[in-house]
Amino acid sequence: MESDLNYITGDIVNSETRIWSIITTLSLAAILVLLAQQYGGDLFSQSADESSENDEIILASTADDPDPIAQNCLDHSGLARHDHSNLNIYINGVEKAIPSSIGINTEVCNQEGGNMHAVHTHDASGRLHIESNEDIDIPIGVFFDIWGVHFNETGIFDYRVNSTHELIMTIDGVANYDFDDYLLVDGREIAVVYQERAV
Repeated sequence: MESDLNYITGDIVNSETRIWSIITTLSLAAILVLLAQQYGGDLFSQSADESSENDEIILASTADDPDPIAQNCLDHSGLARHDHSNLNIYINGVEKAIPSSIGINTEVCNQEGGNMHAVHTHDASGRLHIESNEDIDIPIGVFFDIWGVHFNETGIFDYRVNSTHELIMTIDGVANYDFDDYLLVDGREIAVVYQERAV
């Protein structure tokens, strides 16, 4: 009889242990979800600047497989196309500076007579110079490939679209969903905005 009682008591203890294990696991999962929401999903996709040496997170980037146009080198002679657009980028309400000389004297384009890429900047104003020796369409993704940063409908830089954050692109104030495939046109105002989703 005593062995039966010990067996039953053991079953009750094992059942309670399993129940508390399940409760603990669910509680930890809920805490992780809340933290991810608080930090805009960046808990698991932090930027390279925020990661430590022992906690490096590598995100796939569109710049890892650049458009062939991004490899074209030219100078200011013999241009069939030379126009401009303005680009502004906002990350969580803060404007991101677009550096000067993106696409000028790079590892790819650095020879006399060919030191510029098809899309480049001369200053930090966000003015894109779109140039080509042929009259071709050039998608904005080429500029981000030259810059060496990620940009498409999944996000920009190390920021990714998730349940709490979205990516919006406008051309002259009108929503555009082409993202990196948008063909650059002279005189356009382009805005790329990564922000919290409206509740």
